[in-house]
This record gives sequence, structure tokens and C-alpha cells, in this order.
Amino acid sequence: MHLGSPYFIGSPYFILLAIGLGLGCTYTVHTGKRLGLARLALIDVCIAAVLGGIVGGRLLHIVAEPLPSHVLSPQEVNALSTRANELAPEVREAVSHATQESRVPAVWAFIANMPPGQAQEEAIRRAGADPADVPAWLWYRSQPMEALAFWKGGLAYMGGLFIAAILCAAVTIHHKVHIGDMADAAAGGIVLGLVFGRIGCFVGGCCYGAACDPAWWSTAPRWHDAALGATHRYPTALASALLAAVLFAMLHLVMRRRACRGEVMLAMVATYAPGRFLIEAYRADPRGGAWGLSTSQLFVLAVGIPAGIAWVTLRLHARKHEPPPSPTGLGGDSDFLFEDSETTSIPVVEESGPQHG
Repeated sequence: MHLGSPYFIGSPYFILLAIGLGLGCTYTVHTGKRLGLARLALIDVCIAAVLGGIVGGRLLHIVAEPLPSHVLSPQEVNALSTRANELAPEVREAVSHATQESRVPAVWAFIANMPPGQAQEEAIRRAGADPADVPAWLWYRSQPMEALAFWKGGLAYMGGLFIAAILCAAVTIHHKVHIGDMADAAAGGIVLGLVFGRIGCFVGGCCYGAACDPAWWSTAPRWHDAALGATHRYPTALASALLAAVLFAMLHLVMRRRACRGEVMLAMVATYAPGRFLIEAYRADPRGGAWGLSTSQLFVLAVGIPAGIAWVTLRLHARKHEPPPSPTGLGGDSDFLFEDSETTSIPVVEESGPQHG
């Protein structure tokens, strides 16, 4: 969703995001119980994942992403022109000049709503040079309380995944649960939540693709912003949702044939990385990055390749030297980090893996 859009907690984006988080946590608890993990530990990890996802996603968005630069609709340009009359002379001149152009970037609407100060001055200077290169942190510097309004949009998935992973690992260690088992229980829930999150992005009109030739799949829905919907675009938000759905089905199969602890999570990261890297190449919404790559592309390169190597290495090692782990996650001393004393009272299920209903 476009940062600062007039949506509140009842918006379709936020509702779908909440549904995704709820279903992802439910699946994680269901899978973890089949692995013999304590329910309390699973619930605490889900809470940590939700909090970490929101905080981390917000932080990466603020630090690394630019303000939106999509083209404003004629109605939005008229509103901006009216707003310019209320601004200080130097700001009014810059905003009025921008509204005279045939295509007015949305960043000027943010500049017009910034309080006077160094952040506004810096934003004007950067917007004059390149409207797509105005960092989002300038907006939050001038409007600190807006940093808390995550329901308006502005969540970077990779940042949320990173911070959530750290918090979940800390909670897992606190409960003395094997990290590999907890990670495997959470892997499917992560991508299940992503399915609904990306559908929410599509409904909200963010994470949109670059312009492309007209086709039945490139027509924007009628509720998208007029300026955005006027151009045929790659449906990158829906492609991300489809990628997550395919991964969810794949991880379900990997879990059934799990040869070592941590394998399912490593498989998720290793297979999500190339798909995300490719989809990012067709996106056109504002994102940070370097060397011609977006922040997300740099991140998946940094974690995807090591995860793929680790997955293959661990699986080969497990097949040659170790039997598959027991469903309760209580194997020998050589293949676990922590032993969960709470799991001894949980019924053991045969090594058929979790059954998705």
C-alpha cells in the first residue's frame, strides 16, 4: 500500500495481512504440536514473529526505502495545488513548479505536508534532482508519530523476516526447544501468511510491476489509483502470492520427508530467494538498494545462497550418517541443540509429517 494513503485498520490490506498472520500462526502451532513441541513455546514464538515482523518491516522501510514517486491523479494534483497556497513562499514555489509538470510524483504531496524544517528542505532538494530518490526517513523525521502507523502501509518483508527470526530464536532458546524443530514448524506458516499479505498488497495497489505490453493479466483492477491503473503492468504482487502458495505446498512435502532438523526452513529460504529475486526485477514501486539491485534482491542473495548450500550439505550428511529425527524432535545428543523437557507429555505421531487440512 502506498505510504500515507488514507486507509485505516479496516482497510482490505490490513484485514488480509491480519488473516495471513492468524493462519500462519495457526499452521505453525499445528505443525509444531505434531513435532512434539510444547504449545506454550509455539504460541510465544508466534507472538514474537508477529511483533518482529511488524517492527522489522517498519524499520527497514524507514531506513532503506524512498518515498513513493508514482504519478498523482488529476484530482490529487488539484488538491496539492490548493495545499501549496498555504505553504511558506520557498516551499510554495517548489511545489507549484512541480504541479505544472505533466506527471507529478507523489513525493511532492509528502513534502507539502511536512512541517517547515531541515527535513522538508532536504526533501525539496532531493526531489528536484530525482523524485524517486527522497528517503522515507525524511518524512518520519518530520512526522515521528507516523512511524507507528504501520497499518497505513510501509512494511518491508525482508526486514520483518530478519527481526522476527532473531526474536523467535531468542524465545526458542528461552523455552529450551530445539531450534531446528521450531524453525521447521514455522517455515510453512511464514509462506502461508505471505500468500495473504501479497494479496493484500495487490488489493491496496502496492508492490506493483513495471509497465508492460497490454495483456489480460496486466490490466489493473478498477479500484487502483487512476494514475497507476492507467498503465498495463506486470502483476508482481499476485506473482509473489503465487510463489508463496507454491512454496507452501512444497514445504508440506519436505516436512513429510524431513531428513534432518532445520531442513524445512533452509528449503524455504533457499527456494524463496530465486523466485523473489526474479519478481523484484519486474517491480516498479519505490525501493532502496545499490548496484542496480533492490534491497530485497541484495538480502536474498546474502541469505539464499548460504541457505541452499546448508540445505544440500545437511541433507546429504543426514542420509549418510544419521537416521531421520523422531517426530517429537528428541533425537540423540549429536543432533539437537536443546532438549525440550516439556515435550515428553505430548503424544507421539508417526513419521508421516503434518497433515494440512
